[in-house]
Order: sequence, then C-alpha cells, then structure tokens
Amino acid sequence: MEKQKVEQMRFHGAPVLARIGRCRTQLTIFQVVGHVVIWLAVSVVTLGIGALLWPYAAAKLILESIVIVGDDGRANATLRCNFGFSEQIGHAALWLIVIALTGGIAGFCYLFGVAHFVLNRTDMISA
Repeated sequence: MEKQKVEQMRFHGAPVLARIGRCRTQLTIFQVVGHVVIWLAVSVVTLGIGALLWPYAAAKLILESIVIVGDDGRANATLRCNFGFSEQIGHAALWLIVIALTGGIAGFCYLFGVAHFVLNRTDMISA
C-alpha cells in the first residue's frame, strides 16, 4: 500500500470527514536533559524505585509538549495527561508484582503497559 495523506485515505469504505492537523512539539533539548538528570537523581536517592516511575513522567513530558497545528499554522489543540501520582504508584506496583512473578520476563512489556496507561488517560484540549 502506498503512503497517502490522511484526507485521501478511506477507512472501511467511508471517507474521512475532518482533518485535525499536524503534530508539533515544543520540547527543547534542555528540558529533556533536565528531566533525565532529575530522574537519575531520584532513582539514586530511592535506590532504583524511582526508575519504575520515570516512564510515566517521560511520557507525560512528551505528550504534553505536543501541539496540534492546522494548515494555517495556528495551534488547534494540545494534549493533556490526566493521571495522578497515586494512579502511577498503583500501576507500577501491579507491574512490579507481575515482573517478579514472571522472573523478569514481563519487564519487556512494561513500557508498552505504561504507554497504554498514559495514552488512555490523555485528552485533546482545544486551543
């Protein structure tokens, strides 16, 4: 299948009626480096426990820096992650138990589980 623009694609025979726009990020390299340094420090202080929570914070940082831009170049919407610290702890604790029960094998799926968790709690907010 050749690549097509979204407005030209057909989904199950139905035409696409709306076009949202393009994704742009406002994330800078300094924000990324600062984020990594902070989470490395947290992981060292908590003896590695903070490393289980880092993927949630990284995903939230990336998603909340995304802006949906229309053809005219104006921002149409932003993304907002709606989950709290207690939800992160609960989700990470469940994964820690699953990883321990499977002898570490479930650790390969942990980042996918985090992505699923974060994306399901992300909303698009009109600008």
